[in-house]
Amino acid sequence: MMTILLVDDSKIIRMLLKNVLTISFGSTTTFLEAENGEVAIKKMASTPVDLMFLDWNMPVMNGEQVVDIIRANPTYKNTRIIMATTEGGKEGVLRMLKKGVNGYLVKPFQEASILKAVEVLRLRPLVTAPTNCATKE
Repeated sequence: MMTILLVDDSKIIRMLLKNVLTISFGSTTTFLEAENGEVAIKKMASTPVDLMFLDWNMPVMNGEQVVDIIRANPTYKNTRIIMATTEGGKEGVLRMLKKGVNGYLVKPFQEASILKAVEVLRLRPLVTAPTNCATKE
């Protein structure tokens, strides 16, 4: 059983990620959702999270602040983080990787890139989604 936390202020992005990952991982995955970093941290305090898709630009608490908090707490050392954001500048990407982000997706992304990001972390999907179902933001 895997728990995935989807953190984005856009409900549409959270729904897109959940749909792609549900098709790929099947019913053995629990999904949690948060519309900002503060809500995400609260959810992580009560439920262990294996993988997080994290937006950078959000109200209340942004993705970089979330990464700082998560990586400073040994409780979350095994939580893998994939940034899913419009922030694609080389300097920002490198900074986030140095802070402990495990993967990076730049919006708009397609289904194949979501699945590839998960596969690279060796969290392989149970089923591969059809390649003709690519979605854009």
